[in-house]
Amino acid sequence: MKFNVKSFICGMLVMGVLSGIAVYAADAWQTISVLPNTIKVVVEGKAVQADNFLYDDTTYLPIRAVSEALGLDVQYDGTTSTATISEKKEDNAVMTTSKYTPPAEYINDNAYVLKKDGIYYVLLNFIANKIQDAGYKYKYDDETRTIYALNGDKVVCSVHTILLENEPLSVIPYDQFVEEIEPLLK
Repeated sequence: MKFNVKSFICGMLVMGVLSGIAVYAADAWQTISVLPNTIKVVVEGKAVQADNFLYDDTTYLPIRAVSEALGLDVQYDGTTSTATISEKKEDNAVMTTSKYTPPAEYINDNAYVLKKDGIYYVLLNFIANKIQDAGYKYKYDDETRTIYALNGDKVVCSVHTILLENEPLSVIPYDQFVEEIEPLLK
């Protein structure tokens, strides 16, 4: 068997690195003995579904499971290693699912924008005004609920409006307006 110096040096380096990692891990981690706990945790009549364990006669549960069961919000900041538990912000507004958000002056004007089930819709008045602002005339066909932008007799663009449940107004989603109609009016 031929002695290979390179293999020996590589082997020694690997062993040195591995032993250094083991020493570092021993310093960073402390081994404790815990028992899986079969305790049922109930918060205000609702069972908390989370693993828990027993250590030094104390039951430990995940902070998120307990906080959420109490109706609290949990945020974690990885840069500071801080978990923050706070009251949930009461926001009666439905989360907006629209891709685009209309400018604030339109949102606050019910003649232009309607928000339903988290989606912004623009009303016929809004579309007509935007067509006129672009220098075109508009025509609305009640039968098909379609609005046309006209340059003389030529149709520049058209959009079919919809009626929302329990709303008598013709609308289109604001996202559709931004993507399909607005570019044609510039």
